[in-house]
Amino acid sequence: MRTLVLIDGQNLYHLARIAWAPVPVDRSSPYSWPSYDVEDLAASLVARLPPRTLTELRFYTGVPAAAVDPFWHGFWTNKCRQLRNRGVHVYTGRVNSARQEKGVDVSLALDLVQATHEQRYDAAIIVSQDADFGPAVRLAKHIARSQKRYLLAVGRTRPVDTIQRHGLPPQAVPSAQAAVASQRRAGSFAPW
Repeated sequence: MRTLVLIDGQNLYHLARIAWAPVPVDRSSPYSWPSYDVEDLAASLVARLPPRTLTELRFYTGVPAAAVDPFWHGFWTNKCRQLRNRGVHVYTGRVNSARQEKGVDVSLALDLVQATHEQRYDAAIIVSQDADFGPAVRLAKHIARSQKRYLLAVGRTRPVDTIQRHGLPPQAVPSAQAAVASQRRAGSFAPW
């Protein structure tokens, strides 16, 4: 089963940071910065339900301008170059002055719809906690039906439920719940 994986890089980083970064923040922790391996994550997700095979991996992230934040600009530029060199399709949006990504979610949604129209996958996995993808998933399902195909869209899970299923120590769950609730009250996960 051909599988497409689309990863919202900033969203993944923030979920991992909330779940596993030590409190107070320890900059030497691998969870205090985006150190995840996109290819290993995609391979693990695809392998969870054989006979899936990873046929396309796409990574999306915002990159701040060098003049605004030289460290993060350099970090994301290097990480994205490395991913591209390894065959991962990378989309880099911009980060505005309020440190919000621009264009990332729209690009991911459009890529999902285009891949559906072109019948490039049998299963798609979106790695994100954003609820913004609902309309794109509904459109992809509509396109698939018109092609006499069927898409199953699994609803958005709560971050803490996901964290608990993947081995977060129980004592860390209340702080993760509080962090997620706090960020939801603020409107969304901040990009940094």
